[in-house]
Amino acid sequence: MAQKNRAGTLAAFLAVLYYEFLWNIRKKKIIAIFIIIFAIATVQLAFAPIADAVANPPQTLQANPTFTFDGIAALTGIFLFLVGVATTMNTVSGEFESGTIVPLLTKPVSKTLVFAGKVVAAVTTLLAAYAFLVAYITVGGTLIYGPQDNLNVVPLGILGLTIGSMVWASIALTLGTLSKNSVLAALGSFGFYIGITIAGALIGSFLGASTILFYAPGMGASGTTGACAGLERGGGQTFSTGTDGLASMLMRWVLNPGQVLNFCGFQFRASGAPTTTLLSSDTFANVAFRDLWVSLVYVAGLLLLSWFAFRRSQIAES
Repeated sequence: MAQKNRAGTLAAFLAVLYYEFLWNIRKKKIIAIFIIIFAIATVQLAFAPIADAVANPPQTLQANPTFTFDGIAALTGIFLFLVGVATTMNTVSGEFESGTIVPLLTKPVSKTLVFAGKVVAAVTTLLAAYAFLVAYITVGGTLIYGPQDNLNVVPLGILGLTIGSMVWASIALTLGTLSKNSVLAALGSFGFYIGITIAGALIGSFLGASTILFYAPGMGASGTTGACAGLERGGGQTFSTGTDGLASMLMRWVLNPGQVLNFCGFQFRASGAPTTTLLSSDTFANVAFRDLWVSLVYVAGLLLLSWFAFRRSQIAES
C-alpha cells in the first residue's frame, strides 16, 4: 500500500512538472530566456573580434585561454537578476490572474506537491539555460580564441549561476505568491534589487567591505588580493563576493582555495584623503563556502515563506 501511494505521488508530481513546463512554453518564458542568454553570449564572443577588425589599423586577434572562465565570472548583477525574475515572476501569480489556478488546485493533488513542481521546474529551467549559455561560450571561445583553460571547473560555474539567480527568482516567486499579481512581483523585485544595490554601494563607499555586506544578497563585499594600506589599495585583483559572485567564487575555490582575499575599510581623518585599512582577511575556500550557504539560506527561507502563503491561498470554483 505504501509503495502504491509513493508511486501515485510520484506520478502526480511528474504530471505537475509536465504541466508547469507546458505553462512556461505557452507563456514563451523559456524561449525568451534562452533568446536573451543567446544574445548576451553572442555579444561576449563577438566584441573583441569586431573591435580588432574596426580598429585603425586593424589588430590581430590574440589567443585568450581564459575567455570561458572570465566570461562565466562576469555574469553577475543585473544579468542574474533579470534571468531569475523572468523565470518565476508569474509562476504563481500568472495562474491566479488567468484563472488556471482553479482547475489546477481543485484536482486531487496537494498544494505542496503543486508548489514543489513549480519550484523544480524553475530550477530546471535556470540550470538548462545556464548550461546552454556556458556550452555556447565554451565552444565559441575555443573556436575564436583557441583552447580554453580550467574547463574542469565549468560545472561549478553553472551551479553558481543557477543558485545566484535562484536568490532573485525566490524573491520574485514570494512576492508573486503573496500579491497574486505578476506586475507587483516584477516591480517589487526590481525595487528590492535597486534598493539593495544602492545600499550596498553607499555602505561600500563609506565603510568599505563591512561585515553586513557578507550576508546581503547581490554583489556583496569586494575583496582584493592586494594590500589594504595607505591612500590606495595596492595592486591585486578585486572580486565581488556576494550571492551574485557565487559562480566565480566556487570556481576559484577549486583553483586557488588557499589564496587570501583582503577586505578593506576606510579611515577618515580630520584633514586629507581617507586611508584604507584592513578589516578582515579570508581564503577563497572560506569565502566561497560562506557565499554558498548564505545563498542557500535565502533561497530556502524565501521558498518556505512562499510555500506557506501558497498553502493558505483560498481557491473557490466559480
